[in-house]
Amino acid sequence: MTERKENGMEYSVLGKSDLRVSRICMGGAQIVEHGEGSMKKMEEMFCYAADAGVNFVDTARNYGESEETLGKLLKNRRDRFIIATKFSGREFDYGTVKEEISTSLKNLRTDYVDLYQIHWPKMKLLGARENMGPRDYDNIAGTMGRLKKEGMIRYAGVSNFRARHLEEFASEALDLIVSNQVPYSLLWRVYDVDGTAEFCQKHRINFMAYSPLVQGLLAGKFSAADAGTRETSVLFIEPVFAAALRIVDRVREIAEECGGTAAQVAIRWLMEKEIVSAAITGVRRKDHLRENVDALDLPLTEEQLREMDKISMDFQTRYLTAGLEQCTLWTEPEELEKAGIKRPAKN
Repeated sequence: MTERKENGMEYSVLGKSDLRVSRICMGGAQIVEHGEGSMKKMEEMFCYAADAGVNFVDTARNYGESEETLGKLLKNRRDRFIIATKFSGREFDYGTVKEEISTSLKNLRTDYVDLYQIHWPKMKLLGARENMGPRDYDNIAGTMGRLKKEGMIRYAGVSNFRARHLEEFASEALDLIVSNQVPYSLLWRVYDVDGTAEFCQKHRINFMAYSPLVQGLLAGKFSAADAGTRETSVLFIEPVFAAALRIVDRVREIAEECGGTAAQVAIRWLMEKEIVSAAITGVRRKDHLRENVDALDLPLTEEQLREMDKISMDFQTRYLTAGLEQCTLWTEPEELEKAGIKRPAKN
């Protein structure tokens, strides 16, 4: 359920939890001190975020020094923000996860996190010896349940899990999981066609949508000359890239029609999806955060929303396959072949 506050910020209750999160979530991958004066700029950004009603921030142990930087920024502000972070290991036993969450709490300068997520399922493509097995699902359920009882986490979530992973959890484990953080946008809707969205809706697991602008592609920052410049991204490789740019062109036109930017149109469309609780957006600059927040007031018509829904799904079903990941290196070769994409050589 989406609510609107007086300051214009929209909020959503995250899945089965009682976490009332702002629909714009600040992504922690870029919240790292880099150069003189960067901390002051981030302080200003967090002050603006708090005033604008943004109360949700997401990070992870493997985002460099993001947790440590957030710990500094959230000093004297802890009660104003809902903090999500992630376990990034490949073994989910209680001892291993407990050690990592303890480090995260120390970095964040807090004694609990609101949402603790398993960053990725165990996958051979990501360097694991094997894919997820029954012991892994049992360990995740048992570990998250214990951490919740101990007060170290309030709620448990997952990230990058497909329906084929989620359906392996026992029903009591699914009761613990309130969110699934996935790449989801006008240009990436594999979860709508592989059964993940349907499964999550059935079990009241909401999406936290990361990469909502696809590295700036949906913000209109790239042209045909940029094909292949990000060779590990499916969406930047032909024949997919040219088709994606046609979607972006139409998004630009709609932005002109309603007096916004292409990025705002893409975010506003995302907010219309019932399964999406929040869009995780980059926060390198305050003006970008302001643009994202202002997207919530963009006056898109029902006709415009329906058109974007159609063209994005047509793009998905024509050029992509349900088994793709956005990163080519994390996708099985046969899935890339189905989409006519040549897998880049590993360095």
